[in-house]
Amino acid sequence: MKLQEAEILKLLPAWMRDDDSVKGLAEGTDEVTRALAARIKLMSRWNQIDQLDEQTLDEMAWELNIQWYDSTAPIEAKRAVIRNSDLVYSKLGTRYAVEQIVRDYFRTGEVREWYEYGGEPHHFKVLSDNPELVNNNLELFLKLLGVVKRRSSWLDAILICLTGEMFLSSGMAVREHSHEEHVMGCDEIYLYTGAVVHDNNRETVTIGTGELIAE
Repeated sequence: MKLQEAEILKLLPAWMRDDDSVKGLAEGTDEVTRALAARIKLMSRWNQIDQLDEQTLDEMAWELNIQWYDSTAPIEAKRAVIRNSDLVYSKLGTRYAVEQIVRDYFRTGEVREWYEYGGEPHHFKVLSDNPELVNNNLELFLKLLGVVKRRSSWLDAILICLTGEMFLSSGMAVREHSHEEHVMGCDEIYLYTGAVVHDNNRETVTIGTGELIAE
């Protein structure tokens, strides 16, 4: 008898098989045993996630009942989602769960709770430096977010934070009486940051924080 086809009732003595309570216990044991057999079958695939093809990954996600799994996502995202599914399941409704799905699908991301930016209680923002989070995948992200976040939590905004640097050269002229001196070659780096904010179907672009550092 295969474990996934186990029928405990048939293994019991004949005089016990007619007892309704025994039948109920046997049927319940069969369900648990078959579920465990299915999980054991999956265990052999955990160490091969990076080698599995997309069809096998989709089947594995279905077997694991990963509700935030997207079958149209890139294969590397699928592997990340499956690999971290147990951790996300154990922390559904928490900051960790939201951050994890953002990283699995979009590589980078973090959550800012309301008390970290002076917002209203139970509100939060999502920050990432990957524009794809909102460019082509905003609807998908909001759908996934609804599965893993706490129902009493509300998203205020999604901020795409971009950073960059550019090199500038400056010069200086000094005149003293009839003597004039030119000094060239002072390099400066101007660091700038920007943010694209999506809030209630409205997009704004903010540029304006910077720091001038001279070498």
